Amino acid sequence: MSIKPCQPRLLHTMEELSGRIALAIGAFDGVHLGHQAILRRLVQAARESDATPVALFFDPLPREVLFPGKPTKMLTPFREKVRLMGEHGVEDVVVLPFTKELAVLSPQQFVSLYLLANKQLTIKAICIGEGWRFGAGNSGDVKLLDSLVSPFGIQVVEVPSECHAGTRISSSWIRNVVSEGDLSLASALLGRPYSLCGAVTHGKEMASGTLKCPTANISADALQLPPYGVYAAWTVCGGSPPVPGIVYIGDAPTIRGEGNGHAIVEANLFGCSVNLYGRDISVIPVRFLRGSITFPNPEALSRQVARDVAAAKSALECKE
Repeated sequence: MSIKPCQPRLLHTMEELSGRIALAIGAFDGVHLGHQAILRRLVQAARESDATPVALFFDPLPREVLFPGKPTKMLTPFREKVRLMGEHGVEDVVVLPFTKELAVLSPQQFVSLYLLANKQLTIKAICIGEGWRFGAGNSGDVKLLDSLVSPFGIQVVEVPSECHAGTRISSSWIRNVVSEGDLSLASALLGRPYSLCGAVTHGKEMASGTLKCPTANISADALQLPPYGVYAAWTVCGGSPPVPGIVYIGDAPTIRGEGNGHAIVEANLFGCSVNLYGRDISVIPVRFLRGSITFPNPEALSRQVARDVAAAKSALECKE
């Protein structure tokens, strides 16, 4: 089945929808191979019923509200998640705020308030992942969902999990794999090269000034990061070809002092003079070059950066 990529319309309530839709519900962090299977089935269900394929997810992730003391690092920021859904044929994305009030709704209340309340909307199918749960205390399952919506002519499709080497693919597994530095396995589970995505922000500009090494900084506080260090990397901005470079991931102890705590992602793009501030980029780490080191002074760091650049060019097979 061929899927036509599109730029999804972003909505914030179910009331903004009308007509016939097929609906996928999930967290979709990473939009990994398991999520992609759900979205393929969604597009198929939409075509079978002449409906619009729509995906629904919550922001923040439910566990952020349910377990506030245990923050979950994200594989894909908000805008990247929506973009990836569009690549897999989703035409409308509904993002609902997950609140404490929503968290205590029973399965019956959730269905009534969010799935059946809009009389201008006809849901033909609901696609969810294997073992999906909903409602207060995860008390609702696929069987209960089917019993609640089937009287209204809504088909419930439970999509089997995707597996890799006999293990079910999940966002939690991929986060663990990334934290351990196995980016090849992470890429295999995602179904695309693992990347760090975000809008380019203004950092302290120490690299471009003191170190003579221009960088593009993206916010890393909410992202699941691989081990700290320097990587050979490709950077993609929009539809432009990938640009080779290096990326530093860590807390920059030489520049900012020990114990800062906040991680940064700084990409140095070889031969790139385009102003990227405010634009979304994807940084694809390819090869780990070295760990994060505290240098005695910026000059020593600058000399090491020159060695890193040479090593990255070799790893990426860049021509001078």
